[in-house]
Amino acid sequence: MKNLVIFICLVVFNRCAKAQTNLVPNPGFENVIQCPGNLGDTDEATGWSSYRTSPDFFHQCSTNPYLSPPYVQFGYQVPHHGMGYIGLATYHYNSTVISNNYREFCGAQLLAPLQIGTKYYLSFYAVATEFGTGYLTNNLGLRLFTNPYSISNPAPIDNFAHLKFDTIVTDSINWQRLSGSFIADSVYQYICLGNFYDSLHTDTMVFGFPAAGYYFIDDICVTTDSLYNETWTGIQYNDIGEVNIWPNPSQDFLNYKAHRKIEEIRIYDCIGKLVMHETVNSSEGRIDLEGLSNGIYFATFINGRNSSIYKCIKIRE
Repeated sequence: MKNLVIFICLVVFNRCAKAQTNLVPNPGFENVIQCPGNLGDTDEATGWSSYRTSPDFFHQCSTNPYLSPPYVQFGYQVPHHGMGYIGLATYHYNSTVISNNYREFCGAQLLAPLQIGTKYYLSFYAVATEFGTGYLTNNLGLRLFTNPYSISNPAPIDNFAHLKFDTIVTDSINWQRLSGSFIADSVYQYICLGNFYDSLHTDTMVFGFPAAGYYFIDDICVTTDSLYNETWTGIQYNDIGEVNIWPNPSQDFLNYKAHRKIEEIRIYDCIGKLVMHETVNSSEGRIDLEGLSNGIYFATFINGRNSSIYKCIKIRE
């Protein structure tokens, strides 16, 4: 009987492990505890927090114009997928080596610990900021830890990462994907993003007024499935194509017209709460917003496993 119980537990564990294809929680920074209101509000992204100084969280639900993509504090940048991403400093110029080692790290606890001896595939997307920083750097990377860190107990800068850009990332328009693999040598339970290399081991390139290096990061993956790591898009659904919505802002209704049939419409408020759900079977129609309070909402148009998300605004009559 004892052996049977052990066997059943192993089967259940293996099925659960396979179901958790991506071990990174909220990998595309879509889910929010509360919409970011200020720079440094990384802990408003569900599951994430600062592992060193003050990384930033950008999400389209923010009412702060500097935090709502695509126009944000450091330039114009559309999320790789969805509505959010993080930003962090990879270098800071100063007259001393210690000051040049200013870094910002963002971290989270994995959905399950890594298993020693198992091969894992890693990937994430990054893009340079358009303006306002002055430096481009290499070594932006991903690292795994066995214990968590915080602002008061920062993760180390000791010239090691499990995955990193060896060359300087210069593209400020197109997201750059970095992918790799490694065999776990510890029971890692935490993931961290940033530049873990000191100024003596970090290459830089100056553009504009030199102040700091800063990058956006989105769609992070840690998995045992190599194919999933290569094909994962960062969101649950694929884009269904353009959906025209008008008037926007709107007082009481929102018209929509799509190139494909819409089967379902979901409206979320600015903190991610579902406030309206309609089943439809048409490529065009009207959504009644009369029962909603004034504010920012996100309309998700769904066809099967495909969807498109749009920001809409309900204004006072």
